[in-house]
Amino acid sequence: MNNTIFSFIFSLTESVLLYCLISCSIPCRFHGRKKLYSIFLATVVNTLFVFCLPDFLDTIRFILFFLITMILTSIVYLEKTYILAFFILVANYVFLISDILVGNFSSYIIKIDIPKMLYLTNTSFGFSILAKLLNIILIIIFINYFGKNKFGIPPKYWITMDIIVLLFSVILQFIMIVSPVLQRESNKYSIYISIISIGFLIISGLIIFFFGKIFLYHEQEKENYILSIRNLSLVQQLSYHESATTDLKRIRHDINKNLTNISYLLKQNNIDGAVAYIEEITNALERTKTIVSCGNDIIDAILNYKIAVCRQHNIDIQIDIDQVPHLSITPIDLTAILSNILDNSIEAVDIMDTEKRYISGKIFCYKNYLSIVVKNPYSKQLIIENNKIKTRKTNTIYHGYGLASIKLSVEKYSGLFKVYTENRVFKVVVMLPIKINP
Repeated sequence: MNNTIFSFIFSLTESVLLYCLISCSIPCRFHGRKKLYSIFLATVVNTLFVFCLPDFLDTIRFILFFLITMILTSIVYLEKTYILAFFILVANYVFLISDILVGNFSSYIIKIDIPKMLYLTNTSFGFSILAKLLNIILIIIFINYFGKNKFGIPPKYWITMDIIVLLFSVILQFIMIVSPVLQRESNKYSIYISIISIGFLIISGLIIFFFGKIFLYHEQEKENYILSIRNLSLVQQLSYHESATTDLKRIRHDINKNLTNISYLLKQNNIDGAVAYIEEITNALERTKTIVSCGNDIIDAILNYKIAVCRQHNIDIQIDIDQVPHLSITPIDLTAILSNILDNSIEAVDIMDTEKRYISGKIFCYKNYLSIVVKNPYSKQLIIENNKIKTRKTNTIYHGYGLASIKLSVEKYSGLFKVYTENRVFKVVVMLPIKINP
C-alpha cells in the first residue's frame, strides 16, 4: 500500500514539473481561475494516466505518455504542436537522465545492482527522492533559461530540436535497458554509465544553449528589421515635407511669371488656356497644402504623408482627428504605431477594386487616453492568432512585423492594442495613456 502511494506521489511530482516547465515558457489559453483549473486538471489526468499504465515495454509507455500529454497540452496551451512536443520531450529527457544518474551512482556506492535496489523498500524510496530532487533542479534551470526567450523562429529549427531530443531520449532508454545486464557482470559499469550519462547531459545542455542563441539571433534580427522600417518611415515623411516645401517655394518664386502668363492668355482671349493654367497652379498648391493640423507635429507629418500616398493609389481616406497635445511618446514609437496601422490598411485595400478602396479613422483624446481607431475593408482571408495576423508573404523572417511593431510600442507605454474583423472590415484599436510634455 505504501509503495502504491509513493509511486503515485512520484508520478504526480513529474507531472507537476512538466506543467511548470510548459506554463513558465508558453502562454495558456485561459486566464484567472480557468487557467489554474485547466492546468490542475491536466496535471491530475496526466498523473492518473501514467500511474495506471500497465507494465508495457518502456518504448510503448513513452509513446502513450507522449500522445496523452500532447493532447492535454494542446487543449490548455496556445503554442504550435512542434513547440509543445519540444518541452514534453525535454521534460521526459530530464526524468530519464535523472533516474539513470541517481540509479547508477547509488548502485555503485551501495554495491547492489539496480533491479535488486528497486526491490528494497528503503533503498528504492531514497533513490526516488534523490531522482526527483535532481528533476527539480534541472527543470528549474530549464525554466530560467527558456522563460527569458521568445519563440519566433522558423518551424524547421523546432523540428530539428525535437528530433535531437527524441534521439537522446531513445539512447537513454537503451542505456536503462542495458544497465542491469552490465551491472551483473561488474559493479564498475555503474560508474561508467554514470560518466556517459553526465557526458550526455553536458552535450544536450550545450545544444539547448545554442538553440537559445538562435532565439536571441532571430529576436535581434526582428528588432533590427522593425527599427529599419521605423527609420524608413521617418525618412519618407521628411522627404515628403522637404519636397512639399520646395514646391511651395518654387510656386511662390514664380508667382509673378505665372500671373504674367495668365494675363497674356486672357488678353489673347484664350480662356481655356488661362483656366487650364490656373488649375495647374491650384493642383500644385493643393499638393503642398497641409491637410492635417492637430497640434502634434509628428502625427501631422505621418498623416499628411500617408494621405498623399493614399491619393497616389486612388484610396479614399477620411481621418477625423482632435487637437492632440505634445506627447511623451517618442517619434520612433509614434511612427511605429500610426505608420504601421496605415501601411497595413493601404496594403489591404490597394489590391481591391478602385471603388472599394477606402480607409476611415478617428484619433481623439478621451479620459486620459489617446485613442486611435482605423477601419478598412479587406478581400483576402485573414488568419488572426493571439491578436496577430499571419503574414501572406513568403519570407516570414523579414515580413509580417507591422502589427508586432505596433504591439511592442504600445506595450512599452502600458497601452491597449486590439484587432477586430466584422463583415469583411478590419479594425485596429490602440489606446495610449496620455502623459503630456510641458
